[in-house]
Amino acid sequence: MNRLSRSALAGLLMLLPSFAPAEEKKDPGPVITAIAPLEVVPGTKVTLHIRGLRLDTATEVSFVDAPAKIAVALKEKKKTEVPNGLEAKDIGDTEATVELTIPSELTAGTLAFRVITADGPTATHSLRVAAAADLIDEKEPNNGFHQAQELPLEKTLRGAIGQEKDVDVFRFEGKAKQVFCAEVRAARLGSLLDAVMTLFDAQGHLLATCDDANGSRDPQLSFTLLVDGQYYLSIQDAQDRGGSWHCYELEAKETAP
Repeated sequence: MNRLSRSALAGLLMLLPSFAPAEEKKDPGPVITAIAPLEVVPGTKVTLHIRGLRLDTATEVSFVDAPAKIAVALKEKKKTEVPNGLEAKDIGDTEATVELTIPSELTAGTLAFRVITADGPTATHSLRVAAAADLIDEKEPNNGFHQAQELPLEKTLRGAIGQEKDVDVFRFEGKAKQVFCAEVRAARLGSLLDAVMTLFDAQGHLLATCDDANGSRDPQLSFTLLVDGQYYLSIQDAQDRGGSWHCYELEAKETAP
């Protein structure tokens, strides 16, 4: 029998199937994927909806290192529908609902909470605390230029893309040579919204648009206004999705160039 050369033997060994054990996927455990609303106000009672994976066995919601005691009542835990075009592994198929009593002495900032379940706790998730005087609520209908809602500058407007193909439109008076800056906070706070923000002039001409910014799905927009007059700002979902989990915060201001 002829001996195989070392190179030929090595080539044959490379053709053999590998029997290395497959790497097992790590169980992520319970996960929070979205919340609604995105913020709470001191001195109020709030119903907080928490979406995620394996939250239907929730036993409590616990706040971590809160500066004041927050009363929490677990109201509901259940399976929930997954919208068409999305997957449960990405947005979750369970929901826990709690009623929060927010102490009046809390100041603006961020609270951290987790959901405790029969399968263990989730990672902590942030919940914003905002002063009532700083908040303006979106008002429907505001789906076009003729129905545009006035956009107060230097405030936080909280709204939602409430249904598929919904568009929220806002108007404001701008001044020539001022830099208009606008920012949407949604995905980074726990919203399913993939926001797109677009700026128009008084005649409806598109001036600027932004989808994602700074590694986030949340857009930021900056534009030097051309003339004094009325401008429009629209917000919609990049995939035309919408619903109660598609909430957002919008902040806008004008600054000198």
